[in-house]
Amino acid sequence: MMKLNKLVLFVAAAIVAGACGCTKPRELPPTDGTFERYTKDMVMHSDILGTDVKFSVYLPASYVKEKDRHYSVVYMLHGLGDNNNSWNGNYLHANTRIQSLENSGLSDMIYVFPSGFSSYYSNYYNGSYKYMDMFIKEFVPYVDKCFRTIPDAGHRALTGYSMGGFGAMVLAEKNPDVFCCSAPLSMSFRTDAQYMTESQSGWDGQWGKIFGGVGKAGEERLTDYYKEHCPYYQFIDANRSELEKVKWFFICGDDEEQLLIANDSLHTLLRDRNFAHEYRVVNGGHSSSVWNDALLEVLPLFDHYMNGASQWPAIKEASRQDVLPAEDGTMKSVNFNAQADAVGVYFFHYGLPDAEIADAMATLYSPNTTFNFIYLPCDLSKKSLSEWEDSYASIRQGKKIAVAFGKTGADVMDAKADFAIISFISADLGGRLSTAEGERYYFSCTDDDDSYASMGALYCSCKRSGASFEYRVVDASDNIASDRLRCIEKIKQYITY
Repeated sequence: MMKLNKLVLFVAAAIVAGACGCTKPRELPPTDGTFERYTKDMVMHSDILGTDVKFSVYLPASYVKEKDRHYSVVYMLHGLGDNNNSWNGNYLHANTRIQSLENSGLSDMIYVFPSGFSSYYSNYYNGSYKYMDMFIKEFVPYVDKCFRTIPDAGHRALTGYSMGGFGAMVLAEKNPDVFCCSAPLSMSFRTDAQYMTESQSGWDGQWGKIFGGVGKAGEERLTDYYKEHCPYYQFIDANRSELEKVKWFFICGDDEEQLLIANDSLHTLLRDRNFAHEYRVVNGGHSSSVWNDALLEVLPLFDHYMNGASQWPAIKEASRQDVLPAEDGTMKSVNFNAQADAVGVYFFHYGLPDAEIADAMATLYSPNTTFNFIYLPCDLSKKSLSEWEDSYASIRQGKKIAVAFGKTGADVMDAKADFAIISFISADLGGRLSTAEGERYYFSCTDDDDSYASMGALYCSCKRSGASFEYRVVDASDNIASDRLRCIEKIKQYITY
C-alpha cells in the first residue's frame, strides 16, 4: 500500500479504492488548496524483493485540472550510491529542466524516480535478488494503477545516469514490449577487456555479484549470464526484431576514464551492425552537468516518439561571422601581421566547394581576437599537402594548425610533425592512429558519419598515449555542409584561442 508523507494534493482523488490495490477508500488529509508537483519518498511494498521500494514522482502541472487526461511516463533511474531523490537533489535538478522545456512546448508527462539500490536494475545471476522482475511485474503496473498513465509500451520511456544508464539499457533491452524509448546517460558498463582487467574488489563488489564470477579473473568473468545482459552480445541479428522496437539514444562525456571507451565502442558496434540509434559525445566527465544538459535533448526526443510531437529536438545551427575571404581565398584576423609569427590555420580538403570552405573559415573566425592568424584553404585535389605548405610559407611565419576534412585526415596524420595542433572534422584517418604524449588533437563528427570508426579509434589512441584531445559527436541533419560547420563550432575554442 502506498504511504504518502507529503501528498500531492488533489492527486489523491485518483488514488482511491482499487486504484492502488487499496481495499477501501482512504480519508484524505486536509489541504490548503495548493498543488505540489513533486512528491518524495512514496513507498511500494514488493513481494518479490520482500521489502519496501521508495520512489518519487513529478506530476504535470495539468494533472489536477484535467482530471480525465492520461499521460506518458518517463522513468528516471539514479546512479550507484544515490537514491530516488537524487535526480532532484543538490546537483541534479531535473524538475528545473522539465519546467524549462515545458515552457518551450514540451508535452506534459509523468516522471517517476524509483530507488534502484545497488542492483544495476538487474536480476542477480543466482536468483537471490530479482530487481528487474520487481520493476517489470510489480512497479510498472503499480504506477499505472496509482496514476493516470497511458499504460502501454508506446508511452513509457527510460533514462538514467551511470548505473541508471545501464538500467535504462538493460530494462529496455530485456523488455522491449514494455518501453519504447531508452536514453542511457554515461552508461556504467565495460568492454570485455576492461571487465577482464578490473580490480578484484571492483569486479566482485560491482559486477561479479550480479553477473557471476565472484573471485574470478580474466575470461572467466565473462559468464553466460553476463553475455545475456551486455549490449555487445545482445545487439545481434537474432534479437533485431525485438530490439528495434525501442528507440535508442545514449550519450557520454569525453573526459570519462573508462566509460567513454565502452560507450564509444558500443556506438561503433551498432553502426557496424546497422542498428538505428542516436549517439552524442559532449564535453565533460562523470558529472551532473552532463546529465542535466542531456535532458534538453532526451526529453524532447521522448516527446517526439511518445506524444507525436512534430518537432525533433532542435539542432542549433553554427554561427558564422559576416566575413569574406580575400581574392586568394585566405582569411586574416584584423591584427594579422605576417612578420610577427602569424599562426597559419590550414584547411585541408578534397574538392569541397570554395563557398563551403569559406563558411568553415568564417565559423572559426573571431573578429574580436587579438590572435595573429591567417586561414589558408588547401584543396588536396589540386596540390599535395607539402606543396600547399610551401606555397603559403611566405605569408606566415609562426606555428601551423591543421583542420582536416574527410579523407585528408590520413595525409595530415602522415605530416603531423609539421603541426602544433591537429583538428579533424569527420575525417577518415586511413588507419593512421599513432599518437603521442604532447601532441594535441581536437576532433568531431556526426553520429551517422562514415568516419565513426576513425574518430572512435583516435579517441582510444589518445587515451592510451596521453595525447591532449577533445572529442565530440553531434546530431546529424540532412545537410552535410551544415553538419561540418556544427562540428567545427563544437571544438573551435580549442583551435585558435
